[in-house]
Amino acid sequence: MTEYEITTLSLIVKPKGEPIFSERATFIEMADEGAGPFLTLRQINDETERGEIKIDLEEWPTIQEAIGLMLIECFDQQNTTK
Repeated sequence: MTEYEITTLSLIVKPKGEPIFSERATFIEMADEGAGPFLTLRQINDETERGEIKIDLEEWPTIQEAIGLMLIECFDQQNTTK
């Protein structure tokens, strides 16, 4: 029988009550293009094409916490593949 595992690939930081597609939502995502996992941050807004995200001072602590959680996931993935 094949064993399966759960891998967390993304977290979304957004104001309470707003939908996940909110312009104020920030996506913290783990990606891997073959050289090991890394994080990307993105938002759905008019500045996306310029590669810009906008972080309110009030949301920074939660984004920082989410980035920390995703970094742990990256380290776990990197150590799993060795």
